[in-house]
Amino acid sequence: MKRSIIAILLATVLFNFGCSDEYFTDGGVQDDLTGTLNVSTMEYLQNEPARFDTLVALIKLCGLEADVAKSGSTFLAPQDYSIHNYFKLLFPDENKWPPLSELTAAEKEDITQILKNYIIPDQVIERSALSPAYSFATTQGGKKARFNLNRQDYLGNVNMGAAFIVYALDVSRTGSTVEQFQSANVATSGLRSTNGIIHVLDSNTHIFGFK
Repeated sequence: MKRSIIAILLATVLFNFGCSDEYFTDGGVQDDLTGTLNVSTMEYLQNEPARFDTLVALIKLCGLEADVAKSGSTFLAPQDYSIHNYFKLLFPDENKWPPLSELTAAEKEDITQILKNYIIPDQVIERSALSPAYSFATTQGGKKARFNLNRQDYLGNVNMGAAFIVYALDVSRTGSTVEQFQSANVATSGLRSTNGIIHVLDSNTHIFGFK
């Protein structure tokens, strides 16, 4: 009897923790963290070196700290794994990767333009304002960005399971009349920094630069 009571109490605690409004996981597909981080976007990235140390190094290398930390902005954070895969495309032989400080001016410029397309200036993209219908914004790099909620389960069945944010970027060439969107799933949404909001991209569905 005593064991049964302990088991019931433990199940109740776990249930209440799992239903917390401060932290919940959408069926294992996407985390949505509410509340504020009490640090800026740049400080948050710096405080998470396991996922973002290379990203932070690139932001500093390209002089974009102020852009990322601009008030009232949204940052779509690519994780280091997706950046690693970008460099694998750039330098197939990993034994010959140059230090970041030795990247050429052209390579730095390319990375600068790529990073700008993860910044949505002067606009806070809230999950609560999104729906399956497309919403649009303009990136710091001047590209058209698209957001929507997609719902599917672990088996890929549409309109079933958890809903998650999809971020897509128009990667068509300048002057093209045909839009070409490439998308990435958001793994963690709603991280509210002191200057804006952060959505962390799923590195399994995205390569830095939408390659």
